[in-house]
Amino acid sequence: MTFPKGSFTSIVGQSGCGKSTIASLLMGVNQGYEGHVLVGDQELSEVTESSLMANMTMVTHQSYLFKGTVRDNLLMACPNANEDAMFDVLKRVNLLDFVLSEQGLDTQLEEKASNLSGGQRQRLAIARALLHDTQVYIFDEATSNIDMESENDIMSVIHELAQEKTIILISHRLANVVKSNRIYMMQKGTVVEHGTHAELLKQQGAYANLFNHQSELEQYGSAEHKEVAIDA
Repeated sequence: MTFPKGSFTSIVGQSGCGKSTIASLLMGVNQGYEGHVLVGDQELSEVTESSLMANMTMVTHQSYLFKGTVRDNLLMACPNANEDAMFDVLKRVNLLDFVLSEQGLDTQLEEKASNLSGGQRQRLAIARALLHDTQVYIFDEATSNIDMESENDIMSVIHELAQEKTIILISHRLANVVKSNRIYMMQKGTVVEHGTHAELLKQQGAYANLFNHQSELEQYGSAEHKEVAIDA
């Protein structure tokens, strides 16, 4: 796998195929690996943790938010950030109106932000990541198990970031990776296909099969929803 500077790369595949392992390797969490993982021309194992943290940000589907205020949680990413910067990132994730309707940046969060919805928690985590402002962003299933509106908001932010940052998106939902510069399809810990969305569809291989299967399921779910709405 290669992730060129300024590119938007996605890693896809069924659960358990190794997608998140790649993310953990890149963030220096999984050490003692065999082979080579290079950042530029430097072996990852030789890069300091502080340097990695200063240049790479990872957002997972279980981003942790601490008990305290919205302000406290945002400042963890950038202690010197002013209120305008915090308002800006909240606006980018479509969370500003909600926060202002509460107590603004001093809105209190319970442990793990349990007083927010799943979508609100994830959007706040994305806002914090934006405030960190690194060159590389890794989104590991960052849109899993949230409402469709929040998923759309987050994907809009990712596409916006992709205009200026290096983005690595790990997603089980292939509809989210269509605009990637390159997609890696994994099976059982191995890359079996790679290319753009159009190129992979033409190959009629594992990616195309999974994409078509998901599309059929989503179309069926949408049709079923319409029938329920009509019956109601």
